Amino acid sequence: MSFLPENKALRAGLFMVLAMGSFVINDTIIKVVGSSLPTGEIITIRGFIAMLIIAAICLSQGLLPDVPKIANRHVLLRNIFDLISTVAFVTALMHMQIANLTAVMQAVPLAVALLSMIFLKEQVGPRRMIAIVLGFIGVLMIVKPSVSNFNTFELLALVIVFCVAVRDLLTKRIPARIPTFVVALGNAGFVTVGGAMLALMQGVQWPSASQFGLLALAACFLASGYMFMVSTLRLGDLSGTAPFRYSIMVFAIASGILVFHEFPDWIATLGMVLIVVTGLYAAHREAKLSAAPKLSDSARTTAP
Repeated sequence: MSFLPENKALRAGLFMVLAMGSFVINDTIIKVVGSSLPTGEIITIRGFIAMLIIAAICLSQGLLPDVPKIANRHVLLRNIFDLISTVAFVTALMHMQIANLTAVMQAVPLAVALLSMIFLKEQVGPRRMIAIVLGFIGVLMIVKPSVSNFNTFELLALVIVFCVAVRDLLTKRIPARIPTFVVALGNAGFVTVGGAMLALMQGVQWPSASQFGLLALAACFLASGYMFMVSTLRLGDLSGTAPFRYSIMVFAIASGILVFHEFPDWIATLGMVLIVVTGLYAAHREAKLSAAPKLSDSARTTAP
C-alpha cells in the first residue's frame, strides 16, 4: 500500500478517519432501510452478515480455538450492554437527525470519565470536571429537553451514551489473553441473537432483494469500521488519534444534508462544537496523565 503515509501517526489518523466514515455510511444505510423494515429484523440481518465476516477473519488468523473465551464474565456483560445500546441506537436513528445523534454519542468519553469517578473512585481534576460539565451542556443543547418538546428518542440518546460508557469500562476489564476479534465475534453473535428475539416480538417481514443488499453493504462497512479501528490502535494510541475521531461529525453532517436533507439548527451546531472541544481537551488531559508515570519512572532510572 504505497499510497499510505509512511509516518505511523499519520497512518493511524488516516485509519481513524476511514473508520469514522465507515461507521457513518453504515448508519446512513440503516436509517434508509429502517423506514421500511422493523428494527429487530435490521439488527438480525446486519448482525448475522457482520458475524460471518468477523468469523472469516478469526479463521484466517487462527483465532477460532479462542472462541470459548467469549464466556468470560466481562465479555458477556459487555455484550449485554452493547445489545441494549445497539437496539436503542437503531431505534433513535429512525427518529433523530443523524448528525445530532452522532454528536450526542461523542459525549461517551466524558461519560466514561464521570462513571470512573463515581464508581471506580478515580481522581478527576477540576479542569476535566469542567470539560465533562461543558460537554453535557453541549448534549443538552442538541437534545433540547423541555416539557413542550419532550422527545422520547432524544432521551433514548442519553441512555445510549450511558450504556456505551459502561460497555467501554467493561471492555477495559477484559483480559488481554482474549483477542480483539474474538470479542468482536462474540459481540456480533450476541447482538444478532438479541435482534432475532426482538424481531420475533415485532413480527418478521421478508426483505426485498434491495433491502437485503443494503443491509449486507451496511454490515461490510460496519466490519470495515471495526478493522480500521483495530489498525488505528495497533499503530497509535487513542489520545493521539482523538482529533481524527471527530471527523465523524463531518461525515454525519454531510450525510444528513445530502441524503436526508437534515440541517442542524444553530443551537445544535454550537452544542456539537462544544462536545468536540471538550472531548479533545479530555483526550489531551488523559494523554498527559498517562505519560506522567512514564516520565517519573524515566527520571528515577536516570537519576544518579
